[in-house]
Amino acid sequence: MRIDTSVWQGCFGDWQPLFIREYWLPIGHIAWQGFLQQGRGMVLCEVHTSTATVDWSCTAVPYTARFVTAGALADCCHGLSLTADQLPAVAEAIATYDPAQDAILLLMGNSHPYVSCLKGWAVPPPECSRQMGDRHAEFTVLQP
Repeated sequence: MRIDTSVWQGCFGDWQPLFIREYWLPIGHIAWQGFLQQGRGMVLCEVHTSTATVDWSCTAVPYTARFVTAGALADCCHGLSLTADQLPAVAEAIATYDPAQDAILLLMGNSHPYVSCLKGWAVPPPECSRQMGDRHAEFTVLQP
């Protein structure tokens, strides 16, 4: 019998696909808005919690996300301790992805940096952005 990886993925591997599965809408929104405002680039998400025992289906995971332009890639990656041999591949992905269909994502957390080209979304980044705008209240945390 296999344990459900959404409850405790530490025994089976990486948490990053689970994060992407739960936060694809804001990732797509940031990717599209960043492209519209700044051109090609990638979404950088920094996760601020231990991911070892997260129940991804019901636990909100604190993170910050921002768009990093292609021109700022070298400085950004140097500050995040990406190795020099990773930069050409990331730069190539940024230069060739289709912003209307794909997004480049760099996830930072309690493990190695995770870079992914998210392709073939059922809901592409422009639609993610539209839905985030239409459903803004669902994504806004009100302070008591």
